[in-house]
Amino acid sequence: MKILQFVLATCCAMALGACNAAPATPAGLVKALQQALDKGDFDAARQLADLDQSPADLHFFYFEMVRECASESDCTVSEAPATDEVREKIKRQAESLGAAQLPPIDGMILVASKSRDGSSSGTMKMPYGKVGDSYKIVSIRYSAAELAAIRAKTSESLTTEMFAEGIYDPATRERRTDWSTAATRLPPDGGEVGKAFVKQTAAMAAAVDARDPDAAMRSGGQMTMIVFRDKDFDGKPIPRVDRQHKLHVQSLRMLRDVRVEGGYQLGDDAVLLIEARDGIGWIARGPILLSRDGEFWAKAGDNMISYPASP
Repeated sequence: MKILQFVLATCCAMALGACNAAPATPAGLVKALQQALDKGDFDAARQLADLDQSPADLHFFYFEMVRECASESDCTVSEAPATDEVREKIKRQAESLGAAQLPPIDGMILVASKSRDGSSSGTMKMPYGKVGDSYKIVSIRYSAAELAAIRAKTSESLTTEMFAEGIYDPATRERRTDWSTAATRLPPDGGEVGKAFVKQTAAMAAAVDARDPDAAMRSGGQMTMIVFRDKDFDGKPIPRVDRQHKLHVQSLRMLRDVRVEGGYQLGDDAVLLIEARDGIGWIARGPILLSRDGEFWAKAGDNMISYPASP
C-alpha cells in the first residue's frame, strides 16, 4: 500500500522515552508529535495515533517517519484544515483499500521533512480527529463485515486474479497473462523455491528477534544488504543503534512463520501460495511473486490479503 495519508502504528517493544498524556487539543497533538519525532520516541508516537485496524504497511510508513525524523532528517510538525478536496481524496483512497470505513476527520497533521544531507525533502499528511477525549492521528478501519469478506477470499482465487492481471516480464517489458499454463506447477511445499524462501524468512525473523542487523544483512539478497548496511554510501560507519531501529521498523511488514501451499515457477521467477504472519501479528495469505537474487529469492510483487489473527 502506498497511501501515506492513512497512518497507524503498532505497539513497539523498543520505546525510547516515557509515554505522553493524550493531547486534548489539536495544538497539543502537534506539540506532542514534534517532541516524539525530535527524540525518536516510538512509544510516545504510538500513543498519538488511533491504531487498532491498520494493516502492516501503514504501520511501517508511520514509524519510518519517526525513525527518519530522529536520525536522518529535520522535521517540523504543523496542522492545517481538512478541505473538501482533501476529504474527497482520502475517501477515494479508503475505497481503494476495499470499502474501508472512513474515520472522522477534524483536520490534517503535516510533517515537513528535509534530509540533513540535503538530498531530499517532502511533507507527510495525516488526518487527525477526536478519539474519546483526546485528539489523535486517525486512519481507516474495517467493519466486521468487511473483515469477513477479506477472510473468505481463497489463495486460489487471489492467484487467478494475479494471473489475469498479468505478471511483468522484464525481457519483453510487458505483462504475461499465460502464467497458469506456461509456468511449471510446484509441489505442495513449493519445491526448492519454497524451501529456500521458508529458510530465508526464518533467518530474517531470527535476526529481528535478536536485534542483529549484521545477521539481517546475511539473510537476503542485494536489497537486504543495502537496507541494513553498516556503512553509508560515503563509507562512513552507521551507528549500530540506528541500524537496529531500521531493522525494527522494517520488521513491521516482514513475513514470518511462512507456510507454503504450492506455487508456480517460470524461469527465475516464482509465485508461491503462502500463509504467514506479518510483523504486527496479522495473518498474511495469498500469492507472492519472487525473483531469483543469487541464492536468495526477493519479493517482486504479490496479491495477498491480510487481516487480524483473531476475529
